[in-house]
Amino acid sequence: MFLEAKNVNTYYGESHVLQDLSLNLEKGETVALLGRNGMGKSTTIKSIMGLVSPRSGEITFKGTKIAGLPSYRIARMGIAYVPEERRIFPNLSVLDNMQISIRKNGERETEATDRWNLERIYEHFPVLKDRTSQKGAYLSGGEQQMLAIARALMGNPDLLLVDEPTEGLAPIIVKEVRDVLAEIGEAGVTILLVEHNLKVAMSLADRVYLMGKAKVGFSGTVEELEAQPDIRAEYLEV
Repeated sequence: MFLEAKNVNTYYGESHVLQDLSLNLEKGETVALLGRNGMGKSTTIKSIMGLVSPRSGEITFKGTKIAGLPSYRIARMGIAYVPEERRIFPNLSVLDNMQISIRKNGERETEATDRWNLERIYEHFPVLKDRTSQKGAYLSGGEQQMLAIARALMGNPDLLLVDEPTEGLAPIIVKEVRDVLAEIGEAGVTILLVEHNLKVAMSLADRVYLMGKAKVGFSGTVEELEAQPDIRAEYLEV
């Protein structure tokens, strides 16, 4: 199994946010994690990335246990994180924002054909090539989202964790972000996607997990979910 979480319990103080959560990803999949607000989707991603530490349970990545490790070590193992807030560096140029994620020599060497470098990034994100010298603070919301994804890719990850990439974006920009994520998946990067836009998520995902309060309530293929409107209503409709 490429990534596996088993019976993960994560707390914020005394609030039990994830309760025996289990999920898995195979290499090369795009998996969507969906549910209403406050169900624990972002906490799931943060638990995998080491931004919060589960109190119990197990998370393994390519056979290595990672639960409780610091996030920088998890990143060096090949997991990248695109946060909901984007968190680009506003006073750095687009180029500097991307180059800050380049790994030092000797860290996770990859085959030349698998490497994400500036040339390849600009093929997928032509708007960033036009903004190379511009500071992050002066980018539009959509451009900042593109930059956040590009910055993560410059670390040449095997697994990309993406949290709400289309939130707050205009419909035309939503389509651009969706298309970029599709290209990344087609390039072989495994993706775990938290996304409130059901149409976007279903168009990208191979499989879907639906979260109820603090735990997974449904898992299956996109086709299986589409065939069960009652399940969609139970876990997704307000």
